[in-house]
Amino acid sequence: MEKLNDEDFVKISYTGRSAVTGKVFDTTNAEKAKEAGISEEGRKYAPILIVLGKGNVVKGLETALKGMGVGEQKSVELSPENAFGNRDPNLVRIMPLAEFKRREIDPFPGMLLDLDGMKGIVKSVSGGRVMVDLNHPLAGEKVIYDVKVEEKLSDQNSKIGALLESFSLNAESFKLEEGVLRVVFPSSVKKDVDFLVNKSSFATSLHNLISEVKKLSIVEEYSFEGEEHKA
Repeated sequence: MEKLNDEDFVKISYTGRSAVTGKVFDTTNAEKAKEAGISEEGRKYAPILIVLGKGNVVKGLETALKGMGVGEQKSVELSPENAFGNRDPNLVRIMPLAEFKRREIDPFPGMLLDLDGMKGIVKSVSGGRVMVDLNHPLAGEKVIYDVKVEEKLSDQNSKIGALLESFSLNAESFKLEEGVLRVVFPSSVKKDVDFLVNKSSFATSLHNLISEVKKLSIVEEYSFEGEEHKA
């Protein structure tokens, strides 16, 4: 069986759980997410695309995948160093309550926050002070991943299509010809902020991952049929 290597585009399914409690913290399986009480509305539960060697998954899982082949599945236990890191006491901070009020945030224990790009959780609120833990919730824990390699993508069209899908971009068509990739988004695609962000992320990933693409041309179609136009 051919083993996976760096730069390989693969689709994997997985379930991650705490090695101590057995509690599931992430999964690509909708039923398991529902059973664990972590189901996210709007999330598509299906095998995900990763590119080996690009840090798309935690270090220990990526290392395990490099020794696997298509169709293979295994359970791997990862130390904190190879998963979400050890706890850093410097990331537990005491902040004045006034700072949260200034940001129009009313903190409470258990509240999840995004502070200047860092995600954290409020541990306590008392005496005008707020304790915030900016460590990853699984920092310092051993975790277990049950993972399966579902598919390896070899041709460029499969890779491009998978990248579009991974950024929730519903293209009507795309074609790579002489280094130029032309992608068409129909009028039915909502051109909102999410679309703009995902389109930009797709372009960046395309540049970093598929060297055969030298230029990207995006066509956005808009339909004004049936709309009333006023002078």
